[in-house]
Amino acid sequence: MRLRILTLLALPLLAVSPAVSQDKKDARAWAEALAYYQRYSTSRDPLERQKSADVLGDATTEKHDKMCWQLVSVLLRQELAKEGQNGRTEEKISGDVLEGCLRAFRKITHKDVLEEMFKVAKQKQENPRIRAYALWGIHDKGDLKELSDLVEDKSPVVQIAAMDCMAEKADPSSTPLFLRVLSENRTWEVKWIALKGLEKGGDEKCIEPLIENLGKCRADEGRLKDQYIKILKKLLDVELETDDPNAWKSAVAAKKAGTEMAPGTTMAEPTQFYGLKTRSTRLVFLLDRTGSMADVGSEPERTPYKLPPDAVGSEKEPPQEKASRDECTRILKKWNATPAKTRIEVAKKEIINTIFVLRPIVHFNVIWYESTPTPWRQELVPATWINKLDAIQTADKIAASGGTNIWDAVEMGFKMLEIAQAKSAVNPVTLDKKANYATSTNGVDTMFLMTDGKPNTGRINTTDDILSELKKVNRLRKVTVHTICVGDVPPGGATQDSPDPAFLKKIADLNNGEFVHIKK
Repeated sequence: MRLRILTLLALPLLAVSPAVSQDKKDARAWAEALAYYQRYSTSRDPLERQKSADVLGDATTEKHDKMCWQLVSVLLRQELAKEGQNGRTEEKISGDVLEGCLRAFRKITHKDVLEEMFKVAKQKQENPRIRAYALWGIHDKGDLKELSDLVEDKSPVVQIAAMDCMAEKADPSSTPLFLRVLSENRTWEVKWIALKGLEKGGDEKCIEPLIENLGKCRADEGRLKDQYIKILKKLLDVELETDDPNAWKSAVAAKKAGTEMAPGTTMAEPTQFYGLKTRSTRLVFLLDRTGSMADVGSEPERTPYKLPPDAVGSEKEPPQEKASRDECTRILKKWNATPAKTRIEVAKKEIINTIFVLRPIVHFNVIWYESTPTPWRQELVPATWINKLDAIQTADKIAASGGTNIWDAVEMGFKMLEIAQAKSAVNPVTLDKKANYATSTNGVDTMFLMTDGKPNTGRINTTDDILSELKKVNRLRKVTVHTICVGDVPPGGATQDSPDPAFLKKIADLNNGEFVHIKK
């Protein structure tokens, strides 16, 4: 009898024990995380600062969410303060640290703390990047009404972050807002996110408004047109490549009538590089010219690049343009007359073919890089025959030498774009003159990165660090990065001196791009 009574008395204790034990584990984990944060949050080593955020995020519970938010916010502010008062020292801000802060914010679940994060996001006097990271931290837990209000904020940075959250949720109730944004005078980044939201959560009711907005796209909005077409093809289940709204209206009518679709007007040929295609009109080519590019190479399999009608010339063509076109044609024929034997010859032949067929509406630049990146121009320039000839002549003379400095070339691409956008009359949207290359908007939207090796020199020279920096910049910039890997990988896997296709594919995957591997 006594044994039975003791057993009954022990049952409540056994029921409570696991919870008590978990509370102790949580408290111990939080104490350890707090100790690490206190010791390393101001370290000179960015990886230690990053871990300071990560350990708090990993250890937080609803009980600790408020302190987690406060402490990680301090770390985020300290990091962003490194950009300086003029906003021109982005190089000092670690992408690893910002990504660590964001991961910690996304671990927060307490309702009151999430509301506090929203309050910071809505404070107009606050640093726009702080507001943006608060929104990205809320992620898919945000209130749609408050997010839609922030889409109307004066700061493009805040608009982009709010749109990111809404596109991630892809709630059907957001569809009218996405469609409205597409019809307004917004930066292309905001419009592109709206299209991504419609791609994820749109339905047949979106078709007619999408066709109408496609018809209103400017000639220089090629990247947006590609996204419109992608969504319309998905919603209508048709294979149609055109930006002609009448052709899409015919496709809708044919679907309703259950008849075959009439052929539509085709678009201009997209720009191609190593077989990768884009209709973007704001391009930067980042091309490896390192010593290993002198090794034996092979040409990619691709369809011939066609000269579009608006680049052929006319009777009214200025004499200098005609002379430049004729010289471009001569150099092109010289390169196409014989197969390229080395990787650098393949690269030169490929970029000469690509530049030759660029449409006049396209603005472009080329950066040849080795240990030091060398831009062809300091900004984007229109694809006139005079400019194309200069770029082709530069490519014609390039020789292989030096190490592999990938990040400095990418960073130079981002930096030069803000100079170009400030002088461009293409975009009617007011630009933020205080923005740096990580926060500016309406600049270049597409890059092609080609290399036959792994990074081994430069300010940032490891694959992981380059990926972190790209995440940091492209959270706002939304630039598509296509990647081309040149050369074979050794049987045992990529080495420091060999191509690294996995690294380049990850860059493309994380930045809305496509990847191609040209072996040998």
